[in-house]
Amino acid sequence: MLGQALGLKDEEFDALKGDYQASSLFSAKEKAAIAWSEAMTLNTAKRDNKVWDALRREFNDAEIVEISLACAMFNMINRLNDSFRTELESAEYNQRQRGAVGVTRETLEAYACTICNSSGK
Repeated sequence: MLGQALGLKDEEFDALKGDYQASSLFSAKEKAAIAWSEAMTLNTAKRDNKVWDALRREFNDAEIVEISLACAMFNMINRLNDSFRTELESAEYNQRQRGAVGVTRETLEAYACTICNSSGK
């Protein structure tokens, strides 16, 4: 739902299921963030120098921390939901909620920019 609210298209979701690194749908920066998040999720980030080096080329320290914290938060939520056998909402219910939270790419970017600007960037 969040991806759809932010404007991801069906073909981008499909590319994420396959070889997104070979896809022209994502920039080098997006591919680096996706690969890092995937490595964190699979617990291979510590020893994956190729993924780390790509991330360092595209992002500064503060951005890497932000990406890592977001990934870690979603991984934690998933682990808790799995462990507690949480029943998740149906896809149909989630579709009805689309747009209810008011999250857009613009609102997220504006929020992120206030953080960056306050840290001296």
